[in-house]
Amino acid sequence: MNQLLCITFRFIQPFPLFHGRGDADEPEWPPSPMRAFQALVNAVSVRARGRTLDVDLIKMLLLIESIQPSIIAPRAEVATVGHRTYVPHNQADLVTAAWHRGNHDASVASHRMEKDIRPMRLSNRDDIPAVHYLYPLDASCDALQLLATIRPPVRSITALGWGIDQVAADAKLVTQSQSVSLAGQQWAPTQTRGRLLRTPRQGSLVALQHRHNKFLERLAGGDWTPVPALRAFRVRAYRRGDEPAPRPCRVFELRKTDGSRFRYPHRMLIHLAGMIRHLAIEAMKVSPPAGVDENWVETYVAGHVTEHEREHRQLSYLPLPSVGHQHTDPGVRRIVIVAPLGDDVWLDHVARRLAGQVLKPLRGNEFGDSDPPVLVPIKGDNVSRRYTEPANTWHSFTPVILPGHDDHKPEKTRRLIEKALQQSGIDQPCEFEWSAFSQFPKSLSAHKYDRNGRLIGYVRPDHLLSQTAVHLTLRFRDNLKVPGPLAIGAGRHCGLGLFASVESS
Repeated sequence: MNQLLCITFRFIQPFPLFHGRGDADEPEWPPSPMRAFQALVNAVSVRARGRTLDVDLIKMLLLIESIQPSIIAPRAEVATVGHRTYVPHNQADLVTAAWHRGNHDASVASHRMEKDIRPMRLSNRDDIPAVHYLYPLDASCDALQLLATIRPPVRSITALGWGIDQVAADAKLVTQSQSVSLAGQQWAPTQTRGRLLRTPRQGSLVALQHRHNKFLERLAGGDWTPVPALRAFRVRAYRRGDEPAPRPCRVFELRKTDGSRFRYPHRMLIHLAGMIRHLAIEAMKVSPPAGVDENWVETYVAGHVTEHEREHRQLSYLPLPSVGHQHTDPGVRRIVIVAPLGDDVWLDHVARRLAGQVLKPLRGNEFGDSDPPVLVPIKGDNVSRRYTEPANTWHSFTPVILPGHDDHKPEKTRRLIEKALQQSGIDQPCEFEWSAFSQFPKSLSAHKYDRNGRLIGYVRPDHLLSQTAVHLTLRFRDNLKVPGPLAIGAGRHCGLGLFASVESS
């Protein structure tokens, strides 16, 4: 049976905190495998005291940098109360210039900026919190020799994160079954979207040694030489064991023939969804993927439910209103096509054949005097990420069409919302609030009519006009981050009941 090398960092503060930051100075949790590798390399180097590293130690570090570990970590959340520090900003060199001119009254205190520190607060309700990194070992690896080599430097590690994040570290060998009993939440590498963490790769050890040497030489010859940034690492997605897998999706921009962005009114976004659905149907009639049955286009692409179908699977066509700051124009400039879990191959087949296609009006007047836009595939941007990246709190931008009428009874509204969540495949425990109005200021209300009896709000399909619509806020429990796209209710395949996250995270 293959074994796992388990390197454990146990936080020893009375109130465990973790100050490490990820890319863009965002709070990092769990601590990245690259951070653990750097702590190990530092410990090995400190013990060597300037001597050349032992061959066995180098082999051990080269082996570990080539393995992508899974992580078991305690629950953690950003502290609600932090502290403020003041650090010199980029103009602090003016002070030294003033001193050089003889102005000894110049002070660095006048060239400082505020920096608020809010660390991750670790849960320690059960035991002293610890983070475990599990490295799967090949059967050809001498596990006992590896453990004997790595354990002494691991035990000399004193911090993970900032210097004040003190830990006691150790290493041991465990089996897969034994690893299940380790306390904490499991984070595993994933090929889909997840928490992005830095991991070592081939060349990381050499790059760290090179960067350390450049640091020692930064003042050589009396001149200051900047220390190069560390580049030898990968960024890999990790997903928590209880987090749902993201549905596969492909994002398109709407472009004019001259290359500029096309804007479509968000009130009529279901017309846009219908045009893209029509394009997909026509393209798949001509070039369906291999191995599908004769009803695949009708059921999967068009979304029509057959009489005896038990589990209906179909594509969703979701126009994305623009979100951002409070003055953002909410017009639709992007659309995302979403497939059921596991259908990446079919989605890619459809997306490739829609790329570069020009939308065709179905009603004849959707674009007025403008030329129809072109579908241009993109990997994503700041707007689309508000609809796709994992988040704990979500607000509906378009109203959720409930499966029935609530007769203006709150308890019936609650039951219909719970039913809509279940039908949409959301089985994670969450709290919800509803209203006629969205948390997004430029979104339209869930009302069907104004005081004069005229239709208002978002255009709906005729068969959904009699059903109750509400705007929802969803908050998932235990700080669970659920990936998008998130669409709920009877109009979830055409852009109604579409949710965006409170913030990009």
